[in-house]
Amino acid sequence: MQDTKVTVASLKSIIIDPQENLQRVRQAVEVAERDGARLLFLPELMLSGHGGHPKMIENAEPVPDGPLSSAVLEMSKAAGIAICVGIAELDHGIVYNSQFVVDRGEYLGLQRKINLSSDEYLWFGNGETLPIFDLGDLRFGIIICYDNSFPELALSCGLQHVDLILAPHAGRVGVWPDSMSAEEKQQQIRSQQAGWRLLHAARAYDHNLFVLLCNAVDSSVEGLSELDEYGAVGPGGLDPRAVIANHVGTVMGFDPDGAAILETQVEDFVDEIVTVELTAAKRHVNHQPSRNRRSSTMLELLAEASALGS
Repeated sequence: MQDTKVTVASLKSIIIDPQENLQRVRQAVEVAERDGARLLFLPELMLSGHGGHPKMIENAEPVPDGPLSSAVLEMSKAAGIAICVGIAELDHGIVYNSQFVVDRGEYLGLQRKINLSSDEYLWFGNGETLPIFDLGDLRFGIIICYDNSFPELALSCGLQHVDLILAPHAGRVGVWPDSMSAEEKQQQIRSQQAGWRLLHAARAYDHNLFVLLCNAVDSSVEGLSELDEYGAVGPGGLDPRAVIANHVGTVMGFDPDGAAILETQVEDFVDEIVTVELTAAKRHVNHQPSRNRRSSTMLELLAEASALGS
């Protein structure tokens, strides 16, 4: 690993207009290029929008050959940076909740969400692999939103000696009142940051790596309630006109000691783009748990426990 700047962007993303989402990505690319970042990191389903509505699936496209993917490739090439961004990926008739990576105009691959939450099983297929991405000066894995609830995935990244886990989110937080006070908004932000700290500080510390987090911002379903062409009953018996998908936003990051190196500065549900430098010296050269782990035995124990629990 080398010292590396990463631009972390939490942005609003709406299902009804992927082109508007793409424009927000362009603005984030400008910030990353200005700040001298090596990598721009964007939220889950940033390009397609996230929420249980048929339009989300209609936005799906092949990666990297679809129009949204191709546009991101061109941005990456023009800016000379790597970009990690979420999209509804269409492959052989199945839609996946995916995060793809490009570097200086070259497509490197993608991560599909493995464990689907809530109503996502109605819309997406499951991922089955956990690839590692190598930029030369930085190796990283991607664990998408709800997948972060499963520590086995962080362990897998650790066993593959990554420097960084990227944790893109589009975490829905339920129904919001028609009007929220500043204090109510700040409480939701504090609650999310506290939850991330509880989970990801330990992941970073356990596996001697950095963790960076971003999230979708605000409602992603603006304008959908006026669309009548989807009818009153969708998958799972849900009315597409009544879909709710609210997101708090915010950014966060941890170093290999579990210390916060990035915390949100916003007090409202607004876009946030921050560049942080990951310092190679923070990773411990002689990390005892990594050095002393009896990997084959540990994996056998996990397999045995899984078999007994199934």
